[in-house]
Amino acid sequence: MKTLEGRVIKAVASKFFVDTEEGVKVCFARKKLKTDGIIFVGDRVTVAKEGDSFVIESVEPRKNALVRPYVANVDVCLIVIAPEPEPDFLLVDKVIVNCLAEGIEPLLVVNKSDIASVNTEEYNNVCGVVVCSAATRDGIDELVGKIRGKTACFAGQSAVGKSSIINAVLESPLLEVGGLAAKIKRGRHTTRRTEIIALGEGTYFVDTCGFSALDAVDVPPEELRLYYDDFEAYRRDCRFNSCTHIDEPDCAVKPHVGTTVGAGRYERYKLIYNELDERRKNKYD
Repeated sequence: MKTLEGRVIKAVASKFFVDTEEGVKVCFARKKLKTDGIIFVGDRVTVAKEGDSFVIESVEPRKNALVRPYVANVDVCLIVIAPEPEPDFLLVDKVIVNCLAEGIEPLLVVNKSDIASVNTEEYNNVCGVVVCSAATRDGIDELVGKIRGKTACFAGQSAVGKSSIINAVLESPLLEVGGLAAKIKRGRHTTRRTEIIALGEGTYFVDTCGFSALDAVDVPPEELRLYYDDFEAYRRDCRFNSCTHIDEPDCAVKPHVGTTVGAGRYERYKLIYNELDERRKNKYD
């Protein structure tokens, strides 16, 4: 029996649309797979033809899995901000922590550069930053280069232009590689289900407005420091190996706040730490 390897790009009821080397196949899942657990959009699977239909034979282990919406094997999260509305950097920092915890590359995308600039100096040693305008397409090709060969999802505030960026990318030269430019037709962005758009060259876009699952940090407070690479260069010089950089004596991170460690980012770190600490106290009270 011939089998094909592919990726689930859409799920509707009991049908799974799998992108394979021979095109998109509409598949059903074997009963055992449905019993063992949910098949996520983004799962890498093996399918086989049975009669006139295709069935999913197996699902490869996932490198990560997110909920709200359900999607697996995400490589990069585009954290979109803009001059309007005013950037919520606390949200940005929370999403970065969750990305690192899930093994997802965070990429800060500053949209609407045609309106005004946004100061992102605090993130120079934290993650990649791309400045663009979906309206003028400035910086869109650079963004395409950052996600080439990857699966990208979005996070960010409402009205920062996540849907506009998707539309701008779909008009990019990347589409010419797979010959898909004339095939993708999009109307108003009214996403009600999770779907992955295959752009060619192994590049995928998760077509959803954002990931609420990435908005809430869920790590032990004492481990939060491990997700701040900009603290790491100084952490080894702290008096205590377990220093949380909050109120311990001889902390080596705090003297650098306002210079190589952004003052705003450090204050937001304390807010997140205290939020996690309070949540844990309430849990056991």
